[in-house]
Parts: sequence; structure tokens; C-alpha cells
Amino acid sequence: MVKTGTENLYREYLKAANSRWEYGNSVLYRMCDEQPEHKDIDVIVGKIWLIGRSYAAAIERRKNAVDGGDDFYYDVVAPKLLEIGPELDDRIDGLKKSKGHIVDDAKEILSTHKFLMDTFYELTGLEKRSLASKYLHFHCPEKFFIYDSRARAAIGKIVKRPNKKILLGNDDHDAEYGDFVCRMLELQEYLDEKLGTYEKPRAIDSFLLSEVK
Repeated sequence: MVKTGTENLYREYLKAANSRWEYGNSVLYRMCDEQPEHKDIDVIVGKIWLIGRSYAAAIERRKNAVDGGDDFYYDVVAPKLLEIGPELDDRIDGLKKSKGHIVDDAKEILSTHKFLMDTFYELTGLEKRSLASKYLHFHCPEKFFIYDSRARAAIGKIVKRPNKKILLGNDDHDAEYGDFVCRMLELQEYLDEKLGTYEKPRAIDSFLLSEVK
């Protein structure tokens, strides 16, 4: 259930919206579009480093850290992403090729997020839920909503009791991200009904951040 009047808040947001982060984000999108695969260690390090640092979700933040940041990226992170690269690339490529809306691909989206999140947990001992969502978003911006504490707080105020039908019979997902996606989809559908426009994940994320007080 979406909070009544949210469409008016969204209209006001659109009127006041600016492009102050557009160029920086475009660099990250272009990087992942030009080098989408996980076959080259330098490319892997560049992507995980730039996305994580830019979005306050750096992978080197972990339990019991003893080695330096550069060593961790090259000696631990890159080899693991190189190892899972074939499966990760297949998953991302399949979602990019899909013409369906997010709700149509929800099962694979949630499964892919959990797959990457579990990999990050193996590397860091922490639930890198936010980093997984952000890293996947820049590789497949049409399909992945960006999760972080601010977006979670904002959507929690706007969508109180989300419809969780997409989670039924689907055990291969992170419960917190699954709940978040259900709320985001409900808001996306609501805006489509009220405004006649299908708002993409980036637009909704920017709106939510504008609502954080």
C-alpha cells in the first residue's frame, strides 16, 4: 500500500530535480557497459573499487581486516570474481537481454543479487547487501534497484505493507532485499498508474534520496 499523495511528492521532485551527479554516474554506467564481463583482473578491480568507493560501500570494509586495501583487491577480491565470472556474466547478460519488466524477472534478479551477496560475504564476513545491489545496478540498470539505508528508510515510509507475491515459492533470495524490491515495485506500479509513466530504478532511487530528512 503506497502512501496517498506520493504522486504529488514525485511531481514536486521532478520540478526541482537537478543533474549534479549525472556525469559521475554516467562514467560508471559507461565503464560497465564497455567492460561488462569478469575476465580481466584489472577490469574487475577497477569496477568494484570505483563503484564501491563512489557509493560508500567499499568491499575492503570487512571483519578482521589485516592486509592492505590494494592487496585485498588484487589478491582476494579479483581472483574470486574471476572464478565466479562465467556464471555472473551469464546471469547479467540474460537479464540485460530480457524485454520483460522487473516484476517479470524478479526471481532471477533476486537470485543474482543473493549469488553476488553470498560471494561478498565469503570474502568479507559481512552482508554486503548494498554493494551487491549497486554493483549489479551499474551492470544492468533497468533491472536492479539500489539498496542502502537511506533508500530503505524512505521506501519504508512510503510503502507500509507491500505485496510480496513475487517472493512466494522463491527461497533463493535475501529476505531484506526481497522486501525492499517488493516495496520499490509497488511504488513503481503506483507511479505508473497515477502519472502514466514507467519510472526506472535510478529515477526512483533519486526520488527516495530527496525524501530522506
